[in-house]
Amino acid sequence: MLRISTKHFLFGGGRLSNYAKAIAPDAEKIVRDKLGALPAVHLVLNGDTSRMDHLVNTAEAQLLTGINPTQVNAVSRPDRHSRSAFGQTTLDRDGVLIVLQIPNMRHERDVRETLVHELVHAHQLGDRSARGLHLKYLGHVWGRQPMKPNTLTAYELLIEQREVEAYGAENLADQL
Repeated sequence: MLRISTKHFLFGGGRLSNYAKAIAPDAEKIVRDKLGALPAVHLVLNGDTSRMDHLVNTAEAQLLTGINPTQVNAVSRPDRHSRSAFGQTTLDRDGVLIVLQIPNMRHERDVRETLVHELVHAHQLGDRSARGLHLKYLGHVWGRQPMKPNTLTAYELLIEQREVEAYGAENLADQL
């Protein structure tokens, strides 16, 4: 299930936001057909580059005990540098949250490739064991429950492998 919303746009989001809305169902189908099942996905088309971290951090904070979503922006995530990023994917209560940073994109190609890239991450986080392991990782990076060093190293390696897979799948965007 794909749910699409827009945040922080004046006048509806513009050409690239409308383009993202139009192709998102097809991109979801392409990734699902190529890789397999996807969890419920909430795609947020974000118009304010200073708000992506807030959207992602708030979704993560709502999954972890002891983290107040209203204070979450005071925490600086060392693994996140989003000002120039095109998108981010994380867990949310209902499945996966994808935030696309529309103002950072210049071409429809940027939208297509980023959408496919982030949907691949949604697939990677979609099954129960992947979700559970990522929740443990989030607990670690948010300072709630440290991971054992070997477990952390192995998970960070898995994150790197997932990133390589997502970049490798961007060519699926040529089908859109």
